[in-house]
Amino acid sequence: MFDFLLRTKAHSKQLLPDGVDMHSHILPGVDDGSPDAETSLTIIRHLIQSGLSGACCTPHIMLRYPGNTPASLRQRFDTFRQTIDQHLGPGTFHLHLAAEYMIDEGFATAIRAEGAPLRLPGERVLIELPQYLLPDGWMDALLSVRDLGYTPVLAHPERYIRLLDTDDLRSIVAQGIQLQGNIGSLTGLYGKPIQQRANELRALGLYTLWGTDVHSPGMARRLHLNP
Repeated sequence: MFDFLLRTKAHSKQLLPDGVDMHSHILPGVDDGSPDAETSLTIIRHLIQSGLSGACCTPHIMLRYPGNTPASLRQRFDTFRQTIDQHLGPGTFHLHLAAEYMIDEGFATAIRAEGAPLRLPGERVLIELPQYLLPDGWMDALLSVRDLGYTPVLAHPERYIRLLDTDDLRSIVAQGIQLQGNIGSLTGLYGKPIQQRANELRALGLYTLWGTDVHSPGMARRLHLNP
């Protein structure tokens, strides 16, 4: 009943020293994240209060969302960026367009669509796995991104607690794949086992990047992220 009293707080200056959220679903109307610009503005205002100055929009690219292509997402992004400037003021909150690529049957095609994937800063490609089953060839898929000249980044590995143990993640990092942690995992948003795993991986220094993975205003509030 009083779990909220036990929640650990996170500090944006420690996790995101440049003030940029590296994983968010605030691009409106494209996936299971924000449904519209008004909701996105609400989320962004909360992120600003949490000490952030920008975010990477990382909409899902997967078979579930066949309309999410680099071209369609760029068009949505350009419109959204204008909306942010109009409502918050130019330069108030900086946006960058990337994507979160799911390793599914369409991954090999999606990662090569229009010549290059949508990337995080530093020529990084954010990639996720299904939560409950490792797909065939998942490691080869990660390494194929590296072979294309990009740095693969595995999103929220602490949430694959049923699939990958700590030694598996050490091996992944040793092969040049970076790990992106969810801030909400550290603060207990996804439950105690995932919180423990996230803190273990953080203590081992396995994470390179952090993000909110925020999908809604309610989730933004429950991150317990402070400046």
